[in-house]
This record gives sequence, C-alpha cells and structure tokens, in this order.
Amino acid sequence: MSSKAGGSETLDVLKDLLLKDEKEQIQRIENRLDDPMVRAKEISQSLAEAISLSIMSHNKISRVLQPVIDDSIKISVKNNPKALADAISPALGPGIRKAITSTIMGMIQSLNHVLNHSFSIQGIKWRFEAFRTRKQFAEIVMLHTLLYQVEQIFLIHRESGIVLEHVVAKDIIIQDPDLVSGMLTAIQDFVNDSFHTDAHDDLETLRMGSDRSVWIENGEHALIAAVIRGTPPVDLRIKYRELIEEIHIKAGSALEKFDGDPLPFSIFREHLKDGLQSQEKKNQKRTSPLLWCTFIIILSIVGIWGFTIFKTHQLWHQYLNRLETQKGLIILSTQKKEGKYQIYGLRDPMAKDPRNLLQKKEKEHLAIISHWEAFYSLDPEFVFNRAQQILNPPSTVSLALSGNIIIAKGQASQAWIETFQTTASTLPGIHGFNDDMIKNIDKKKLDIILKKLRAIKIYFESNSTKFIKGQENVLAQAFKTIQNIQTLQSKLKNPIQIAILGHTDSSGTEKVNQRLSRNRAEKIFNYLIVKGINPVFLTISGVGTKNPLIKETSMNDRQYNRAITFKTFYNPSTQGS
Repeated sequence: MSSKAGGSETLDVLKDLLLKDEKEQIQRIENRLDDPMVRAKEISQSLAEAISLSIMSHNKISRVLQPVIDDSIKISVKNNPKALADAISPALGPGIRKAITSTIMGMIQSLNHVLNHSFSIQGIKWRFEAFRTRKQFAEIVMLHTLLYQVEQIFLIHRESGIVLEHVVAKDIIIQDPDLVSGMLTAIQDFVNDSFHTDAHDDLETLRMGSDRSVWIENGEHALIAAVIRGTPPVDLRIKYRELIEEIHIKAGSALEKFDGDPLPFSIFREHLKDGLQSQEKKNQKRTSPLLWCTFIIILSIVGIWGFTIFKTHQLWHQYLNRLETQKGLIILSTQKKEGKYQIYGLRDPMAKDPRNLLQKKEKEHLAIISHWEAFYSLDPEFVFNRAQQILNPPSTVSLALSGNIIIAKGQASQAWIETFQTTASTLPGIHGFNDDMIKNIDKKKLDIILKKLRAIKIYFESNSTKFIKGQENVLAQAFKTIQNIQTLQSKLKNPIQIAILGHTDSSGTEKVNQRLSRNRAEKIFNYLIVKGINPVFLTISGVGTKNPLIKETSMNDRQYNRAITFKTFYNPSTQGS
C-alpha cells in the first residue's frame, strides 16, 4: 500500500511539472469570465474598433441600434420633454429668430409701399385695378413699384473669405471678386468685433448709396452675397436662403474640408445664375400712327383668315353631307388634327371611292385624311352586285335576287353549278339559292357523246381478230369518245359503265364463235387500257351469234355481224373510282 501511495504522489508531482502553465492559464480565463469588471474593461477597449468596422461593412450596427435609440428618445420625451427642448433650443433659437425677422422686414417693406401710394392719384388707379382683378391692394402696389436688378452674386467661404463662385449680369462692370469678398469679410468681422454680436447674428444687408444694397445670406460654412440695384421683393431673399441651404446639403462636406481650391464648387454656377433676376418698369408711350396701321393690317389679316376658315368649314360639311347620302359608306367620327380633317368610318368594297366624291373647290381647300375599315353593306343593290362579282356567271346564266334568295337561270357547266351551290349561301346578305332553272351543259354533252359511242362499230376479218381495212381510225375515234366520257363523268360525278360487246357471223360452231367474239372484245379492251382508259369503267363480253346486228341473207350481212359494239349504262358501284 505504501508503494502505491508513493507512486500517486510521484504522479501528482509529475502532473504539476507538466501542466502547471496550462492550469494557471485556465485559472486566469475562469477569473476573466467570472469577473464582470474585467469583461467590461476588455469590451471598452475594442468597442470603438468594432463600431468602425461595422460602418465599413454596410453600417450594420447602426441598423441594430436605431430601434433602441428611437425607443429611448420617445421614452425620454414622454418622461421629461423639457430636457430635450433645453438641448435643442440653442440650435433652433437663432434660426427661428432669423425667419421671424425676415418676415417682419418683408411686412414693413410692403407696408411702406402701401402707405406711400395710398392717397395719390396713381394709388386710386391701383385700388381700382385691385378691385377689378380681385387682388389685394398691397400686392398691386408691390407689382408696380418693385423695380430692381441683381447685378452680381458671390459664393464665399466663411472661414477663409475665398470666393468659391461668382456670376455677373449682362453689361455690368465688375471689380475684382476677391477684393469684394475681402471687403465683405472685413466689414462682417468689424461688426462682430465692434458690437459684440452673437455668433448667429450675422450681417444680412449692406446699403451703398440710395439705390444699391448687398444682401447676405449666411450658411454654416459659406455665404451668398447678392449686389442688387433698386428695391427687390422679399421673396428673393427666401430664394437665396433656399439656395445656400441646397449648397450645404450637396457640398457640406467639401465646404467643411475646404483646402483653397474653388473648382469643385463650379457646379453651382448655374444655380447662382438663376438668382440674377430683374424687374423693369415699362414706360407708357403714346400709340404711334404706325402702330395703328399695323393693328389695322393685323385686323384685316385676321378677318381674311377668319373668312377663309368659315368657307373651309362650310366646304367640309358639304362634303360630309355628300358622303352620308352614299350607299355603302358609314361615317363613325370626324376630327381636325394638325390642320387636316380626319374621317373614320366603314366602307363597302362595292361603294364609290370617297376621293372621287370631292369637288374641285374641296380638293383645293381641304386636306383630308380618310380611315376606312371594310364592311359588307346589306343594301340589296350591294348584295346583288357582290354576288354577281363573286359568282361570275357565264354569259348563258342570269342571276336575280328575290328577298335574300339568289336565283340562277340558264345553262352552265357542272363546275360553275357546283361553285354556285357551295358559294351562294355564304355571301353576305344571302340566305339561300335556287338552281332549279339551270340546265347542265356538261350533262347534255355527255348524253350526246354516249349516243355517239353507241353508234360506233369496229369490223373484223372472217374467223379472225384482225381489223378489216380502215378500222384503226374507227378504233382511235372510239378511244377519244370514251376518253371524253370519262372526263365528263368525273365532272358530273355520274359514273358510266361501258360494255364492249364482241360479235361473230353465223359461220362456224357456236363454241368457236363464242371464244372468237370474246377475243375480239378483249383486243379492244387491252387497246383502251394501254391508252390510259380506267378499266374500272369497262366490261367485256363475247356474245357470239346470239345478238346478231343484222339478219344474214348475204355475204355482206355476215361482214356486218363480225364487229364490236358499245353499250353504256349508269353504275353507282363505280362512283369514286
């Protein structure tokens, strides 16, 4: 046991040797965390740097503290408003006093002008003018007597007296701006030193002679000095006060850190130029004869101009009345824009061109721009003419309109009849059609051609499928006839079946004659197919001696029976083939 105790002591000593510094460091950290004064001292040392870093990184700390500061100010004002008033009164007091002083000076100036002109003849005239215009008498007096001109404006740095910017009215002889600035600064310093004025009671007006003065409007870092001849209105001083405030808002930092270079303040030159105002009294002169002549000439010109406008207006309305009586034209609105008459309306394509309705005088005196939108008039005349134009009937067809039904009469091809049937009802103003009195020319042609085909006969040699002399031309004629039949039946959608019938004479056996007659029919069939005839519309049949074309009493009669004939009939089953 003693050996174990000795080992533990040795281990503790070894730990103390190895971990002594770490233990002391941990102990100091615990003391810092447990002692509020130590933590406060450490935070105070790094707080300034933390605020500076916050401002550089989008000013986060300001956004965090703003609600707290706002609530603190509200609570302070609620609990003790006097303390806040005492704090801001040194800053607000001088400004309020200056504003009140300027207002009182303006009232005194206005009162002086009113008293000076109240009991004169001119004053009586002005009182009548005030009554007539419903303005105050003081305002009329000021309007007639405030004659002035702002000759120069200086923008001067208060601390250094350096001229930052200088503007001069036209035709004004000037002195060195720096000399004037030095003089004004010296006078202001003299007043402050001699009369021990308050820091906020700056020199505002400096009079030179009987008709010239210098108005000074002071700011925190700069001042505006305006050299004025005559008696300006008080509103001008307000303008200069707003101008010096605007300059401080836009360039306050530059004014505070001014290093002697006036170039950055040249941006306010145009602002200062706006302050170079003036008001001149207009001299009343007797009206000269030349002026009367000018007036008469102008009056004559105006009279001629008025008469021209009247005549133009009259021509315009005559043209409008003419348009309103035209069929197929609807006027929606009219206006005059930039000296030109504008018409907006609807026009049927079948109506007359409005430009052609202008008369010669109207074309010479009226500048007209028309805006016509297309529409379809339901007037019977336009409905019929439109149908005539779109349907375009052949010369053999006449159209008539009965109510809203279009009637066709005469002879026409199948194609036009189909166009009439599909198009007539779609035309504006037409609700139906009647084609009962139309004869189909193509159908009539088909009947004639079918009759012609049935009359054709092709003859062969005895006991053979060879043609006798001259039958090749007959076969070619048969082909052209069948070709025409196929073309017409396609137009008419009326399928015609053509039967090719082979015949023989009475010589030979019936069995031989039956086969021979079919071979003759097949020969014709194959010829027609090779030529391009659709086989769907063809049939072949060998009738042998069953249906003789003529009773045989001679050798010529036998030749007549050695033939091919054609029969035709309507076959709905081949429709669409």
